[in-house]
Amino acid sequence: MNENIVRTLYASMLQTALNLALPFAPLPHSTLNEKFSIQNGVVASSGVSPSLGYWAIGNGGSSFTQGTNGLTIPVPNQHVGTDGGLFNHIPFVLRLLTNDLNSGQQANYRLRTIVTINGLQYAAYYLKKIPLDGAVINANLVSIVDGVKTVTAFTPTTDNLNPTPPTLDPGVNLSSANYVQASCAIALTLDVDDVTEILNACTIIYGSANYAIISEIGLVSGVDKAVTSPGVGSSTINVTEVIEAQIMAYVNTLSPLVFLNNGVTFNLDVGASEPILSLSN
Repeated sequence: MNENIVRTLYASMLQTALNLALPFAPLPHSTLNEKFSIQNGVVASSGVSPSLGYWAIGNGGSSFTQGTNGLTIPVPNQHVGTDGGLFNHIPFVLRLLTNDLNSGQQANYRLRTIVTINGLQYAAYYLKKIPLDGAVINANLVSIVDGVKTVTAFTPTTDNLNPTPPTLDPGVNLSSANYVQASCAIALTLDVDDVTEILNACTIIYGSANYAIISEIGLVSGVDKAVTSPGVGSSTINVTEVIEAQIMAYVNTLSPLVFLNNGVTFNLDVGASEPILSLSN
């Protein structure tokens, strides 16, 4: 796995529960609902399990250090598999409560909460939906020869259903330079309007748009639920929220949005790979 991607314990637990058709319940202190006090403790209906469908962004994924010749260089802050949140979450949207997103816009976001900054109330949205329409799972065979990787489509044959054990002679080594891969490409895209919203959010929170540096991404699982959320004054609004939200994997990146105001896309593969043992003398 790429060293810039860290899979979490919570992803492994969810995968195990799904594989065994067992009920799934998030561990205490592992959900973003608890972190942000949004629908904390609300559980999914019986027979409904979380799935990957959202992403979070943060600006705490890198530190900066003095390099040679007085130059400043970024150093990734590495997440570990037991981390339950980003080092420093930033919202995708931060709007004055009186200028909140409309219902159609809200449908693209989750983890909505009201925050007060300098005496003003804002609606903050900390998760964005991952567009999965058209996503396809492919089977690939990956071969590595002299450091060069070749990817070809893998199609099982009857030989795969009827394998024969290899004959191992003395002095034969097992190696795993080749592997098979379940591949599913997804694109996490921020368009011009998305970037503008994040720049505006960081200007409000930090006093400068220069803090809008996406240096960490969290891929999040959860379950959608129709709920009521605070509106202006004592009113409430109907929104689709996420419950049992957990980070499945962390992705380290470095994207200063002040220089990417035309938008940016993060292309990821959320599949899994398994080594193929080969024989050599």
